Amino acid sequence: MRISFGQPAFIPYGGFFGRQLNSDLMILLDNSEFARGFTFVNRNRLKGPAGEVWLTVPIKRKHLGLQTIRQLRLHQPERFSARFLALLRHYYGHSIYYPAVALEFKAILDSVQDNFLQLVLSSLDSLKSWLKIDTPQLLQSELGLSGRGPQLLIDLAREVKASEIVFPYLADRHFDPLEFKSAGLKLLFLKYNQVPYPQFWGNFSPDLSALDLYLCCGPAARQVIEKGSRIIAP
Repeated sequence: MRISFGQPAFIPYGGFFGRQLNSDLMILLDNSEFARGFTFVNRNRLKGPAGEVWLTVPIKRKHLGLQTIRQLRLHQPERFSARFLALLRHYYGHSIYYPAVALEFKAILDSVQDNFLQLVLSSLDSLKSWLKIDTPQLLQSELGLSGRGPQLLIDLAREVKASEIVFPYLADRHFDPLEFKSAGLKLLFLKYNQVPYPQFWGNFSPDLSALDLYLCCGPAARQVIEKGSRIIAP
């Protein structure tokens, strides 16, 4: 079995889904710590007339210290919901795919309340459906394993009886590949080069959220991700 790992992230970019397309299973590390500094876990980019538009999901932090991703709660979820839906309408309202996307995200936002992980999982399910990706996802917490670093990933791989792991390109700068090889795991790396696609609002901007890709290209978005994904076996 070939697996990949990812942090649960709100509307991630195409490379995240490129790893899913090249995996039999993706394990989402919901027990990993939510970074205090910059992170793509709760923010990504869409596009407007002036170029890239950063969208951030506001998280409750005051007096809460370090939190895992599964513990996160939205700050003022109603306000975020209204802002996000208004942003979609303003920048993508002329997309033929907008009505269905807006309707689904409104239902998601209404149902998850302030639960960030549920917002992420529901959004990922919708994006996977639109992109026609059927790779299953499994939460780290469902496997009941904890820890940090390479050993945690090795333990998770062993738990699901994986033989191969797909990492993002250059991820091995942050760990020793020999640890995985000694555990009998083959390492592969996915290099994602965003293929240009027709975007609204001016010159092409690479590596935006895959939501931009779908709203611009519809069902053809999967082909764009496939073209930009290349597996490298060291």
